[in-house]
Amino acid sequence: MRIIKKLFMQLFLTIISIILISGLPELIMNKNVSMYFQKIKVVLFDVIHLNEMTYMNQGKQRLFLDDIWSPYLYSLTILFGALAIAFCMAQLLTWCTLIMPMFIRRAVKNILTFLESLPDLLVFALVQMAIVLIFKKTGILVSNVASLGAEDRIYIVPIVCLMILPFVYFYKMMILLSEEELGKSYVEMSLAKGMRRIYVLIVHVTRNTSEGIFHFSKSVLWFMISNLLLVEVIFNIHGITHYMYSDFRPEMLAACLILLVIPFFLLYALFEWTIIRLSRRGELI
Repeated sequence: MRIIKKLFMQLFLTIISIILISGLPELIMNKNVSMYFQKIKVVLFDVIHLNEMTYMNQGKQRLFLDDIWSPYLYSLTILFGALAIAFCMAQLLTWCTLIMPMFIRRAVKNILTFLESLPDLLVFALVQMAIVLIFKKTGILVSNVASLGAEDRIYIVPIVCLMILPFVYFYKMMILLSEEELGKSYVEMSLAKGMRRIYVLIVHVTRNTSEGIFHFSKSVLWFMISNLLLVEVIFNIHGITHYMYSDFRPEMLAACLILLVIPFFLLYALFEWTIIRLSRRGELI
């Protein structure tokens, strides 16, 4: 029960933070604190009465919730897909890297450090150029490089663009945490008892670094949500961020961010509850 109360409090504080942040443009532009708090009241009212919230679409006023669900699920598919692929690829390559000699591991970390410094827009442009180059050389169109309308949906390119840098972050962090864990005495004892290195790495080291990766992934997720706007603008995707930049009101910004955050918050809450239960079970054993 204490865990549930804690999670509900975290969700409540997250929503309040989003509402407070959404009103910052009003404060920056007008430099008036009272107007800022008035805007916050408007945003809070609209979020509470989300079923009555409206937006402008081609000069007509429409209910927000009537039109949002299909673009919302589209954006969630891209986000979930990119996050899952980035994490799984990073974990698999981490296992492969850590059984390699030290000089190869050092070279991999240097490459990852370089890739971390690449700007997001450069990565997106390189992916588009690669698809065009493949098409010119082979005649095979891997994927469309842009959506042609609200009903035309592309998945491969936005997911690939959104997962590249998170994959780099996950990969490097997993290597660093795993190397630290490999230096502990229980690993040497397990190897001395005849356990294979790959077994110790996958079963014990991965389990003991999972909590650190779990908390690190929260920062990666916020990075991906911020990049989702760039991806959807560049590739002309009619997702949830379309409503954020086409109707840049604080209440629209808050509503879209809250809708994006809630499913991931629930997913992370489930993972956190599972990790706590497993750790307590381990203490009892």
